[in-house]
Amino acid sequence: MRRDLGLVVCLNPKVGSTSFRSILVDGLKSHQMPPMRSKLWPMNETRRYMTASLRDYIHAFRNPDQYQFHCFVRNPFSRAISAWNDKLVKGHHEGWPRSMVKLMPVIREFARTKGLQGSNPDEVVSFDTFFHFVESLPEGQRNQHWDTQTSVLHADVIQYDHVHKIESGFSIGVCEILGALGMDVDWAREAAGKPRNSSGKKDTSVLNDEIADRMIRLYKQDFANFGYDEQSWRDL
Repeated sequence: MRRDLGLVVCLNPKVGSTSFRSILVDGLKSHQMPPMRSKLWPMNETRRYMTASLRDYIHAFRNPDQYQFHCFVRNPFSRAISAWNDKLVKGHHEGWPRSMVKLMPVIREFARTKGLQGSNPDEVVSFDTFFHFVESLPEGQRNQHWDTQTSVLHADVIQYDHVHKIESGFSIGVCEILGALGMDVDWAREAAGKPRNSSGKKDTSVLNDEIADRMIRLYKQDFANFGYDEQSWRDL
């Protein structure tokens, strides 16, 4: 967020947010640009470069007409599968990320009480069990990696000027944003084209008509707000 430039980028988990942060920090450092003007110390390097003062955030949301708001979005089917694959499947085999340490016992207990697969600590939680768990929680109270993007991005409140689809517009969005910061656009384009933070191959075989219908109902606003085809799961 840059008050001096009238620029706000709202990040969206499982939609290139880690890659964007990495590219941004690399760009600021390579172009010898200072961290954001935050007085919140100490904090890790990425946060120092990305965090503005609370006063600036308040100003942006009180005066949205003075800013250009950007966000990145993703096909709701792909995003949910990526979250399951990265946090539950990959986490089971390679170690739970910090965000899942306390949540996994909750998911396994949910599976046990509902008679679903995944209650045993030795087994991977299936996508069906995972999505039953997602459905059991109200919008806005789910983990942000699989809550609706409409909720995560506050899209019912924020009028976004630029919505970048990660499937086709990630590099374009990165170039627009970093260019506005004064970085070399060719550098930004090259950086955005390099693979970063891959969650591995996504198992789209977990989808079928029944699960897809449930996902369409839960992510109804995302399909409508961000222009994704409700039947696109068939071509993933």
